[in-house]
Amino acid sequence: MNFRFKLYRILTALTLMVSGFFTFVGLYVTLFVGTNIMMLLSLMIWGACFIHSILSLYLQRSLLLPEVPLKENTPTGIRIMGAITMGFGMLLFFGGFCLLAASPEMIAEAVKQMPPQEQAAINVSILKPLGAVFLVLSFLLTFNANLSFSYLKQWLGKQEQHHQQEEE
Repeated sequence: MNFRFKLYRILTALTLMVSGFFTFVGLYVTLFVGTNIMMLLSLMIWGACFIHSILSLYLQRSLLLPEVPLKENTPTGIRIMGAITMGFGMLLFFGGFCLLAASPEMIAEAVKQMPPQEQAAINVSILKPLGAVFLVLSFLLTFNANLSFSYLKQWLGKQEQHHQQEEE
C-alpha cells in the first residue's frame, strides 16, 4: 500500500466516525424532539456522507482483494453520495471561512440584527473555533470524496482490463 491509499483508508475511517456520529445524533433529535425541516435536511446530508464512507470501505476492500467484487450499483452510489459529500464539504468550507474571516465588529452588528431571544442564545466567543471545526470537517469530507473518485476510476480501469483479457 502506498501513502495515498493509507491516507484514503484513514480519511474514510475518520469520515465514517464523524458522519456516523452526526447522523445518529440527528436521527435521535428528529425522533425524540420532533420534526424540523432543517434537522431533516442535516440528517439527510450527514446520512449521505455516512453512506459514502461505507461505500468507500467496500471499494477499498475490492482494491485490496480483487477477487471480492463490488456490487453493480456501488460505483454509482459512490459517485452520487460523493457529489453530495463534496457539495456539503464546500458549504462547510465557505461557512468556516466566513466565520474565521469575519471581524468582531461584523459579528456584533449581525448579532444586533437578530431577535432578542436569539441574541441571548449566541455565544460570540465560540464562533471562531466553530469556523475552524467547519474547515477541518470540510477538508476531511472533500479529500475523502476526491480520493474515492480517484480510486473508483482506478478500479473501473482494472475492471475494463479484466473484461478485455476475458474476451481474448
